[in-house]
Amino acid sequence: MKENANREFYFLGKIALVIGIAGMVIFYVTDGAAAEWYPACQLRSLTGLYCPGCGGTHAVILLLRGHFLKSFCAHPFVPYAVLVYICFMSNMWISRHVKARQIKVMNLLPLIYIGIGIILLQWIVKLVCLVGYGVSWI
Repeated sequence: MKENANREFYFLGKIALVIGIAGMVIFYVTDGAAAEWYPACQLRSLTGLYCPGCGGTHAVILLLRGHFLKSFCAHPFVPYAVLVYICFMSNMWISRHVKARQIKVMNLLPLIYIGIGIILLQWIVKLVCLVGYGVSWI
């Protein structure tokens, strides 16, 4: 079961790589103006409150510009997801293509749960800061 899930995630990771490269090319060709095309968060526009994904686009843009710490502050899941992606795809590639098949394949499920926890925790912190203290950092 785990091997089938890893195989599917590896395939989806290859598709994500192609989409990610295309997005980076568009970002750099338009000098970052392509980010303006993305619609604003509807929940934030209507209620003034953050959704769990608020700051994600900003974090991606900051990461593409090389501002890793600022990206983490905008939405910690984005750099975490990039790190997990690089580790998982490297691990899968090595385990499939290196002759010594002694490489242990990563178990991705706990990392997914950690990612969900990061999303929920940053959302709660941002809401407490916004509602309780009037502090907004996005």
